Amino acid sequence: MPRDGSGTRREILDTAMRLFVDQGYDKTSLREIAESVGVTKAALYYHFRTKDDIVRAAMADYYGTIGDVVDWLETVPAGKARDVELVDRLRELFDGPLGLAMRFSQANPTVMNRDEFHGASVTQLQRLVRLVAGPEAAAGSALRATLAFGALVLGTIGDEDAPFPLGSPEDRADAGRVIALELLAGIRAASPAPAAT
Repeated sequence: MPRDGSGTRREILDTAMRLFVDQGYDKTSLREIAESVGVTKAALYYHFRTKDDIVRAAMADYYGTIGDVVDWLETVPAGKARDVELVDRLRELFDGPLGLAMRFSQANPTVMNRDEFHGASVTQLQRLVRLVAGPEAAAGSALRATLAFGALVLGTIGDEDAPFPLGSPEDRADAGRVIALELLAGIRAASPAPAAT
C-alpha cells in the first residue's frame, strides 16, 4: 500500500527520534533512518534535508503540543478538576511522540543545549509552571509545580537503567501521576484563601 506524504513524514520523524535516542544523534546517519523507514534517501530528502531538520520538526511538534496544553490552562479555573485533567493530558502526551522528544532531550544533551532548542524548552516549562503555581507564586509553589512536571516525566518516560529500582513502567506511571497530583494539591493548600466579600 502506498504511503501518503504526511504519514511518511511522521514515520520518518518517529523512526529518526527513536534511533537518535537508542544510538545517539551523532552516530545515526540519514541513510540508516531511510533504511529503517523503508524509503529511499531521495524520499527522505523530500521531507528533511538534514538531521537538524528532523530534530527541529520533532521539537516544533513538542513545543506546539505543550503550547496547546498551556493555552488550555489559561482558560480553565484552578482547582482539583483542572489538576487531574492536566496530569492526565500530560501523561497521555508523554506516552506518544512527546515522550519520544523528551527522551531525545535526555539522550542528546549536547544537541538540546543549542540555543535554538534550549531557549524554547525553558520558555514553555516556565509558562506551564507560572500557570500552575499562579502569577505571584512563592518559591515553594513554583517548585511544587516544577516537581509535579518532573514526576510525570520520570514516571512516564523514566530510565529503566536508573541506579535505583523504579518498578514496572505501569507502576512508575501510576506513581508519577499520584505524586504530581499530591504536589499540585500542595500548591492549592499553600495559597491564601480568597478574601470574603
